[in-house]
Amino acid sequence: MVVADEWELWFPDAYEIGAETVRSFARATRSWDVPYAVSRRLPADVAVPPTMLGAPMLQAASAVVGKAIPGCNLSAIMHAGQTFRYLRPLHVGDVLSLGVRLTSHTVKAETDLIVVECMAYAGEEPSLDAEIFIVHSQRETGIDLEAADRLADEVMMTGTGPSNSDAYAANVAGSR
Repeated sequence: MVVADEWELWFPDAYEIGAETVRSFARATRSWDVPYAVSRRLPADVAVPPTMLGAPMLQAASAVVGKAIPGCNLSAIMHAGQTFRYLRPLHVGDVLSLGVRLTSHTVKAETDLIVVECMAYAGEEPSLDAEIFIVHSQRETGIDLEAADRLADEVMMTGTGPSNSDAYAANVAGSR
């Protein structure tokens, strides 16, 4: 696939948008534009809220962070922000591939400031562009990081993976 060559890391067919997932997300976030309370079937033209892809995009971004900061502890992330830009509406049934690349990495006061670009593709069509901002502190805090990892793994959304980004980097080493 030619599109994959544009990205530092490529995750083919990484996420399928399911109707019940959209309904659950819309119910939890009270998305006004998704009729989540009516029936089990959603209208075919319902646009998927872009923020629903926050977790899979952050998971893909974690692989790039793991390459940029070996031994990075994702439970030490102090803030993560995302901006989304729809290029075309996403719909139930779309199978998405994700491309990610590091666009900026600055270290100040023992803190990594990282910006990652992530693009979701439905087929080969760019659909959702995201910029993910991550602040990771390298400072010694006195926190038991192994215990924090275990806790983070227990509270992270199902499917978002382990707290140590080296696990992501190791899993994607041969993905391209």
